[in-house]
Amino acid sequence: MVKTAFIVIRSPQELDPAEMIRRLAGREEASIILFEDGVYNALQKERAKVLDEVAAEVIVAEDDLRARGFSGPDLKTGKAASYDDIVDMIMERTERTVAV
Repeated sequence: MVKTAFIVIRSPQELDPAEMIRRLAGREEASIILFEDGVYNALQKERAKVLDEVAAEVIVAEDDLRARGFSGPDLKTGKAASYDDIVDMIMERTERTVAV
């Protein structure tokens, strides 16, 4: 069960969240939620592979994805979700949230 939600808002060029995620949670306990420029992590094949290695699930903010000219089929990992669904997931399924 996912216990920690890691919120990523920076692009892959600005930040690699993988090391922090590895230090704070095991793969099966981690969920990555991508907002703002963080969505680019799920659009690049190599970055997507790293995210899949460190987290059990990857969630991408659908509105942020669309604002950058992309949609669900463009994702190399994860699934697009509405802000409401993301809030529900954080509140119902996680014990802590970490912004990286």
